[in-house]
Amino acid sequence: MTTQKLADLRAASLFAHLDDGQLERFAALATPVEFPAERTIFLQGDAAEAFFLLSAGRVKVFKMLRDGRTATVRHVEAGQTFAEAALFHEAYPSSSETMAESRLYRFDKRKVLDLLLAEPQLSVNLLAAMAHLLGLLNRRVEELLLPVPARLARYLLTLADAQLDAPSGGAAAGSSAAAGSSAGPAGEAPPAPRVVRLPTTKRELAARLGTVPETLSRTFDRLKRGGVLRMSGDHELIEILDFGKLHRLAQE
Repeated sequence: MTTQKLADLRAASLFAHLDDGQLERFAALATPVEFPAERTIFLQGDAAEAFFLLSAGRVKVFKMLRDGRTATVRHVEAGQTFAEAALFHEAYPSSSETMAESRLYRFDKRKVLDLLLAEPQLSVNLLAAMAHLLGLLNRRVEELLLPVPARLARYLLTLADAQLDAPSGGAAAGSSAAAGSSAGPAGEAPPAPRVVRLPTTKRELAARLGTVPETLSRTFDRLKRGGVLRMSGDHELIEILDFGKLHRLAQE
């Protein structure tokens, strides 16, 4: 058993509270697999035979809708598990696909269920992970009832929380990435950072927000005209000009 495998499992919240012996027994069930970008891992309706831990890369989990569209349920980041529902269902309730070249660990359903009977702590951890996922899905349903501008505002605020050290109320006067300077006049603190990078394409973001690319583009245009944000030419970088307006929009 490799040190890397143990380190990857230890970094996952699902396994964080296991002792060394428990971790090693679970790691013995982990089969490493690698996928190129944009490769299907499983499809909605496929026989649920395993769940996965993402150790490197990025994965999206999405639902196929009756009208042929897709709705992204979540983006899986390194250190997170997904498809845990496979342990309790005969078929996968959603599909998954890599968004970048990815390294995963595959856990066979039958072998894991046998281990859970012997490891109560792991069973508790799994229940906690699924409760967290249930909360995430409930929030996604709530968001889908909001207007698209409110959904986008919430997404951008979440992105700012993850990427920026001190986003605050739009008081900043500039940004080194967008305005070309890193500090104000002598004696003044540099402006708070306010430029975020979209981690996905606009088409994928539209699916994440439960809308279509055309509606998303119109919403971005509305926010630009309203002085809430501005975007780089390739739409990869977004400068948030007014956090206050963005917070108010998120509550509409």
